[in-house]
Amino acid sequence: MGRIGLLLLSMCFAVQAMAAGATQVGSTVVNYNAFMSNFLSAEIAQKYGLQRNDHLGALNVNLAKADQKIASTIKGTYRAIDEKKAKPLTFKQVINDQGSIDYFAQFPVKSSQVYVFDVELKVNGETKGIEFSQKVAPLQ
Repeated sequence: MGRIGLLLLSMCFAVQAMAAGATQVGSTVVNYNAFMSNFLSAEIAQKYGLQRNDHLGALNVNLAKADQKIASTIKGTYRAIDEKKAKPLTFKQVINDQGSIDYFAQFPVKSSQVYVFDVELKVNGETKGIEFSQKVAPLQ
């Protein structure tokens, strides 16, 4: 890949990184980000059983307490901002070689639009909900 291709690719990741969010639940930080699944490398997708597709989004959630990644029970829904009915998300726990714990859910993306995510997580026996919206768009 040429320098221009690498520059464009890094700009795409920068835009996605800026869209990421975080919230505090007690002493636990919850990080989240929605992005197109084709941003995942083929190697990572295969290793963790995730799909890469031009019309498939991915929601990543992880929790940290005192810089330690922690496990949780997570469930949630998503909907396009102009839709009334939410659809369920199925989260998959992924633990990498360094022991970091992430939760991924994948969802169909038909066109560039804002999605509303409602995520419920159990942290230290306490159930908390977070809701956020984020624009997700297939690469053209």
